[in-house]
Amino acid sequence: MTATAARRRPSPAGAKPPATVHLDMDGAAHIFRAHGWSYPSSEDPLFFSGLRAFLDMFARRGLRATIFVIAEDVNDPAKHELLSEAVRQGHEVASHTVTHEHLTRLDETRRRDEIVRSRELLGERLGANVDGFRAPGFLIDRSALELLDDAGYSWDSSLFPRAGRGADAGRIAARSAEPHRPFSDRPLIELPMPAHRPLPLPFHPSYSLILGLPYFRLGLRKHRRTGAPYVMLFHLTDLADPLPDELLAGYAQRYYTLSHLGAARKRARCERFLDLVQQHYSFDDNRAFLTRARQQDGV
Repeated sequence: MTATAARRRPSPAGAKPPATVHLDMDGAAHIFRAHGWSYPSSEDPLFFSGLRAFLDMFARRGLRATIFVIAEDVNDPAKHELLSEAVRQGHEVASHTVTHEHLTRLDETRRRDEIVRSRELLGERLGANVDGFRAPGFLIDRSALELLDDAGYSWDSSLFPRAGRGADAGRIAARSAEPHRPFSDRPLIELPMPAHRPLPLPFHPSYSLILGLPYFRLGLRKHRRTGAPYVMLFHLTDLADPLPDELLAGYAQRYYTLSHLGAARKRARCERFLDLVQQHYSFDDNRAFLTRARQQDGV
């Protein structure tokens, strides 16, 4: 048991621990860019089919999600309108940088631009208070976390707990599976991603759609043993229609966009993932989730 878990206030008898839903807004163009591929179209059907499907699913299930928006997308009028609809439906906006570049590859000037300007742009164009951040690829280091705090963000959700391990491929580890302050002298809160080691990959739906329901069950069971709240992370690919063949140059592109799976099949699996989580956790919107974490853990 971690020190944080040891001082956690006990939940009322029968109460479930909290969970919250996050949605990373990587469309096809950004997925292709992240893998060094040229995207052959000015249209992004993955973005639109994925976000519409998620808004429908969230509405039916009464969920309020936090959507991590790549800020340059607000410059596309059609994307801006759909993102504005998400805000009207009560979903929280957080930053996923301006261009979805990996922060650890950038010099200090570009890194600052990705962090600071994304918050400003999303706030201006979507009329939202942007308090949260997630680094593309979960790649973040100490100086970037400090910059988030300087820029006015109140929380980050980029780190995985990895006991006994330090920096690794540009990553730093969360100190705990619980929400906590990475720096004792700064107010920034870290909402860690669910621990998955010794499993080789995270168990969030994007991977579990490929590896199967047993993988998700195993990962969820491991996380439950930590006693920590649960951040459930989706990506647009998880519900999007398969990209048309003319946009896909090979199996790798089909695989990384989950275009090898039909939308109905993915939706049924994601509904099942949500059902499993709701057996053991109580979903809050992210603001309530963070408030409960602060109250329980003194962060």
